[in-house]
Amino acid sequence: MFGSKAMTTYSADFEEHIRVLLSNLYDYLKLVDNPVADRLAKDASGNERMRAIQRTVLDAIEDMRRRDEQNPTARGNRLYHILQLRYVEEQSTTEALNQLALSERQYYREHQRAIQTVCRIIWDEHFAEAAAESGAPPHSLADELHYLEDDSQQVLHPREELLAAVLATQVLAEQRGISVEVGESPAPATLDASQPVFRQLLIYLLNELIGATSLDGQINIAFDLASGEPALSISSEALPVDGAGLCARLREDSTASELMRHLKAELRWQDEPAQIVLAFKREVHNILIVDDNPDTISLFKRYLVKQPYRLLSAAGEREAWAIAQSRPLMCIILDVMLPGKDGWQILQSYKSHPATADIPVLICSVLEMESLANSLGADGYLKKPPARAELLSILSQWSG
Repeated sequence: MFGSKAMTTYSADFEEHIRVLLSNLYDYLKLVDNPVADRLAKDASGNERMRAIQRTVLDAIEDMRRRDEQNPTARGNRLYHILQLRYVEEQSTTEALNQLALSERQYYREHQRAIQTVCRIIWDEHFAEAAAESGAPPHSLADELHYLEDDSQQVLHPREELLAAVLATQVLAEQRGISVEVGESPAPATLDASQPVFRQLLIYLLNELIGATSLDGQINIAFDLASGEPALSISSEALPVDGAGLCARLREDSTASELMRHLKAELRWQDEPAQIVLAFKREVHNILIVDDNPDTISLFKRYLVKQPYRLLSAAGEREAWAIAQSRPLMCIILDVMLPGKDGWQILQSYKSHPATADIPVLICSVLEMESLANSLGADGYLKKPPARAELLSILSQWSG
């Protein structure tokens, strides 16, 4: 039932079940169909079942505290307090981040790490041995990349990443007498992609090219926006193998292909001038969801899996505005009940500002106030939680 993740081999499904379990720690009825809860209390029934589930979760959270009790400022201690305040004491997100003196962005990043930590503890204690005995598949690169999706919200600078990749492979290149030159871009370029995945793809490609280049040769590499398409160009006059054949081999390589798939990049050979081109597709549409509920954001992420959309998230007005100013957005999905400025105020601000006036805004709220949303300039309205088909239908109107 459960797949694999990192050293302790758990899957995205397992993590989602733990999120549901935490959110409903005191609500027996909402855990009836939760497979993790079933496994944790397989020999219990009634009230004893609920107590067994709660005991396991509380022990796992307490274990996080015990691991860092000698260092009250340790990050693990902070992760413990996030789960304790949010789920054990049932404080709101706003109350928890205020008590911990964290910014909204920092809180949500730490919240995600706290969830992953408690998942790992529960998995190792109650599921890992059974998974190993059942022949569960080993951890894969695809599993690892799934947990890097949040990093896609960071705009990266390709030349800086190229220099870092060259530095990582410098010793290997020097051993073969190969020099790697990074060219200057005609204009400053940025890329909306996962920074750790982008860097590892560059390192992997350089590693392969250094091995395929003749001794004492030179590799030239640069990032440019040729014809408006973000692309990486790599050339080497000392490449003794067929360039097109090398590209074909790399496209079939399991590691390179998985990294490129995650970045939505395409590797091809170009004859004039002779070079390898790594092009990044632009058809992925950025969607910003403004909501302070991590469960809602997780729901939308599941809805948009394998769809041509990249979901960016913000918990409040300031964080959302920073994202809206930093990259093009296909649309904004906006909750109404937000801390600070509410959704109605944010909607009016966006519709009155030249930089965001043309971005479609979809109100998604538990409040049934569609007429008000329309009167304030919203481009669509959905009752929360929406059905997946309903959401995709609306998004298709704006994706062209």
